[in-house]
Amino acid sequence: MKKYVLFFISLFSILILAENCGSSSQLYTKLYTKDNKNRTYVGQLSDSIFTALIKYLTITSNSKLRDTIIIKYDYNYENCWRFLDQKDDDYILNIISRNQKLVQHVLATRQNVSVFCFREPGKNINKLKQWDHTIIIDSSKQLFNLLFKERCTCGSSIIVLPDKRYVFVRTDPHFEASCFTQNKIEELLKKK
Repeated sequence: MKKYVLFFISLFSILILAENCGSSSQLYTKLYTKDNKNRTYVGQLSDSIFTALIKYLTITSNSKLRDTIIIKYDYNYENCWRFLDQKDDDYILNIISRNQKLVQHVLATRQNVSVFCFREPGKNINKLKQWDHTIIIDSSKQLFNLLFKERCTCGSSIIVLPDKRYVFVRTDPHFEASCFTQNKIEELLKKK
């Protein structure tokens, strides 16, 4: 009888630990919600990081950069959009098309902005990110190491201004950073 009681106590303890030590994606989702002040922060890039970023983006994208740079970065082993993998292919392709149209709209309406979508290399990524041929794979992980080492659920985004100031958005599933107006960016920078 004593063995059964110890067994149930052990089982109960394991269940409590498993519940409280959930995945990091749950942690990030709780920490960086839309209204959380810790979700967005500002700063200034060092000269060396800014130079390395400009060089990397110019070579990787094979294009001339505009004044302001907006980057969305998604991670391997990401669970943010995993539920969509169960949807039919046309549904997923439609969402990819809408995401691509958002980027094209930003590029067309904001003449001083360069927009990039990157993802970490790897095969454990959801279909929404894997099938989007416009997302650049950061195969050397140079961009990851420069700016995106802090993994967040649903990826992160950064807006880099010509004077090297930046606005960083953690957990940015819908690429909100691409829709920040100049006034919104200045407001965030003033709160520093």
